[in-house]
Amino acid sequence: MHVNEVALYISEQPSFELVAVADVPSEAEAIAPLRYTPVWNMQNVKENYCSNIYGDYKQMLDEIKPDLAFILTENAQKVRVVEECAKRGINICIEKPIALNLEEALKMQAVIKKYGIEAVVNWPVMWRGYIHKMQKALEQRIVGEPIKLHYMNGHTGPLGKGAKHRGVTAKAEEMTDEQRGKTWWHQEKLGGGVFLDISCYGAFFTKWLMGDGEESVLAYGANLNTPFGDTADNFAAIVKYDGKMSVLEGTWTTPRVMMPSGPTVICKDGVITCTGGAENQPDVKIYDIFGEEVPVPEFTLSDDYKNMPWHYAAHINERKPIHETLTFDKNVEIMAIMDALMKSSKSGKEEKIY
Repeated sequence: MHVNEVALYISEQPSFELVAVADVPSEAEAIAPLRYTPVWNMQNVKENYCSNIYGDYKQMLDEIKPDLAFILTENAQKVRVVEECAKRGINICIEKPIALNLEEALKMQAVIKKYGIEAVVNWPVMWRGYIHKMQKALEQRIVGEPIKLHYMNGHTGPLGKGAKHRGVTAKAEEMTDEQRGKTWWHQEKLGGGVFLDISCYGAFFTKWLMGDGEESVLAYGANLNTPFGDTADNFAAIVKYDGKMSVLEGTWTTPRVMMPSGPTVICKDGVITCTGGAENQPDVKIYDIFGEEVPVPEFTLSDDYKNMPWHYAAHINERKPIHETLTFDKNVEIMAIMDALMKSSKSGKEEKIY
């Protein structure tokens, strides 16, 4: 459903034109075209952003020869779509996370290098000013070295009760459990589940805010309230470093309005935390070791951080570099954290990050 948001942003960027759209055949059983399901998303994009719809995405790539292809498929489809784009010399933007697992991410990395295309990764949180304000405060060591990151994110599921996604004003329509169970979101083989949907954000923040040096992960996931699917709907994990850690949590059973909008980072001399839920004007506050509030340096994002189309346009037109955490190679490192996290949940043991 991020396609609705991405299509909106493309339409607002003067250097971009959305010239064609195609879906990729799915193994998931078709259900009624309720809001945010694939058929509904396609119709929404067709009506509002691009009427040139192809039935075959390979034919679209051959005939359109786009400068950039946005890939927003099921996670299990990404490796084959990336290869089809790469061998045609088409640059790509992949919606987070990049793949089903580390093995597939490495396959994608190899084919990207083989054909010499540019690959970037869209992380919606990269375009949030308050996250950059936190990162700058950490970089300046205002309350010392970071030693522990805590991140919890969640909602009622991508198609859960009251679900709402950027680019569309209305909430998800009511669905039966049987209908939800048929969607790819609740099928592990297709890349569904809370791990790939939400742990990826935790791994992203770990890599961006805590830096390199991650060693191992201990994780646990369970299906606590979505028995119609075979995926975990809640998880908790600890990412271990030498001298610091990250604690990551995610849920598909609790509305995110009740949770902080971003991570909290405990530092040697205080804490930097995001305030407010995701829908409640989030911001950043800093407290020293005595609990006294510390001023947060002001920070304003430039236009090239509005969203991915603006970022990529600045990259092409002004030769600005892609943010490091949006490069494919850095996302292989992020996927390595996620891969160890998912393996740990299955093995019940601490798993090394490769």
